[in-house]
Amino acid sequence: MGPATRETPHGTPRRGQDGLRHPLPGRDRTRSGRLRRARPAGDAGLSLTEVMVSISLMGVMMVIFTTGVLQVYRAVNGVEALSASQSQLQTAFQRLDREIRYATWISQPSAPIRGNRYVEFAYVEYPRTEQAQTGQAQTGQAHTGQAMCGQLRLDVNRGVLQLVRWTPGSPPAEGRPGETLASEIAVDGLKADSPSGTAKEPFVLQPAGSRPYRGSGVGSTGADFAPDFHRLELHLTSRVGTGEHERTSNLDVTFTALNTSRETPAANVCSEGRP
Repeated sequence: MGPATRETPHGTPRRGQDGLRHPLPGRDRTRSGRLRRARPAGDAGLSLTEVMVSISLMGVMMVIFTTGVLQVYRAVNGVEALSASQSQLQTAFQRLDREIRYATWISQPSAPIRGNRYVEFAYVEYPRTEQAQTGQAQTGQAHTGQAMCGQLRLDVNRGVLQLVRWTPGSPPAEGRPGETLASEIAVDGLKADSPSGTAKEPFVLQPAGSRPYRGSGVGSTGADFAPDFHRLELHLTSRVGTGEHERTSNLDVTFTALNTSRETPAANVCSEGRP
């Protein structure tokens, strides 16, 4: 027979003849049960309720984040569209302020002609010479100036404002491309002889000596104003973007032709440029 294992009075096994301790089977099962009961509760995993609550909270946070991103996207698009529309009109203003300011004659603006609006003007173009020593350009004398004609053409079908130039006696062919001053011009209601809705005439002439504000509904102040120079009003609206990103800018300005007077004749050779 092999070595026997003896127990102490308290049930703790003693070493046998082989020198090893041999715990009792019942004692081992009891200790394993206590170890299982002592494990942390987190090892048991998550309940279905906890998973659903976590998913719901994550969904709410994603909705808030996405809404914020969309609002920023709309704001940026709106600012870009507004900047583009203002830039279009600013470019047109800067060019026309230089062109119309020194005009010697301005025509009566036209009604729609095959989808276009026209107004012609005459001016004198002076050659610019290069100074050999300073390298700066200077304007030549008045008697060396070249008479020139200009035409503002608003393409009502495409919403494009163009500037066409030519020398008197060689008018441009109808539809000849000109220098684009502004695009994306709102042309709603401009195809009729008289603009409809809130649209205004794009070109309005105030001849020297006229009473442009009489009978316009204003008070007595200014109603008898008569300009000493021809003046050209421009009423343009630039519309950029679509839908909720659409932005508009308005240009309502009056240019004064300083080289005109009350004696400026109504007829001029530059009227040849109108179709």
